[in-house]
Amino acid sequence: MGYLPDNSEDRDTLLDEIARLESVGAGVEKPKLPSTKLDEITYAPPTDDELRAEAERGLSEYKDKEIEAIKASSAENEKALVGKRDTYKEQREDELDKLSAAYASAADAVDADVIKRGLARSTIAVNKKGELTSDHAKAAADVESSYGKLIAGLEAEISATQSKLNTALNDFNLSYATKLAQKIDELKDERDKRVEEVTKYNNDVRAKQATLDADRLKTESSLYSDALSQSSKLDLDSLSKEKREAIYKSVYEKMDAYLSGLSKDKAKQELRNHALYRDHLSDYYYYKLYDKYGR
Repeated sequence: MGYLPDNSEDRDTLLDEIARLESVGAGVEKPKLPSTKLDEITYAPPTDDELRAEAERGLSEYKDKEIEAIKASSAENEKALVGKRDTYKEQREDELDKLSAAYASAADAVDADVIKRGLARSTIAVNKKGELTSDHAKAAADVESSYGKLIAGLEAEISATQSKLNTALNDFNLSYATKLAQKIDELKDERDKRVEEVTKYNNDVRAKQATLDADRLKTESSLYSDALSQSSKLDLDSLSKEKREAIYKSVYEKMDAYLSGLSKDKAKQELRNHALYRDHLSDYYYYKLYDKYGR
């Protein structure tokens, strides 16, 4: 038989390709098994701005109630202070009215006494009336001073009501800001935990999907190999002329590509010493191949 090139593995590959071409030509196609598609979880994590908005919505009722309570307390306190101030004003007027009435009564008594005694125009009458007037003025001044201090203190408290309200609102805003920040952090933690859970779950699903796909492809390849093996002895004469010629042409091209990769001498020995070239080609393509490599 002469020299045989040591390229049996490459030749086996060529034989497999020839078998595939002949089998496909005869209608043997690679099977397609139904695939199982595992579902992944779709999760679009909210942005920081969206979480802030959610936190603000969650705390809006609390915020409104607290601000309303602070304003109501301030208004109630102011109302109480105004009421207390007005009461002191009324009490002051009552005290002054009582002093005036007492002074008038005492003055009438003095006038009646000095007239009775014939001293109406005397120094004694003038002095008594002066003492009464001085005592009344002093008592009235004491009342004005006493109530004036009380009323002034309340006026100061009333004037400070708005400032105290602003301070209370500012203090609440600081407390609210802290509470809001804590709520946002909680929502971010929940989001990040959910992202981690979804990522882990989807990674597991992808790993299982890859295994399923690999097993399906492996089974398809195994079934295809069996089909090719069963059809390896295809009777080309049973095919139409056009289909048969197309197979011969495809096989020729594979053989041509294979032999072109060998040296001229090895290609000649390969073609002359192996029947596969004669067995799998029509006369036309065999002699065409022989003319190219076998002479």
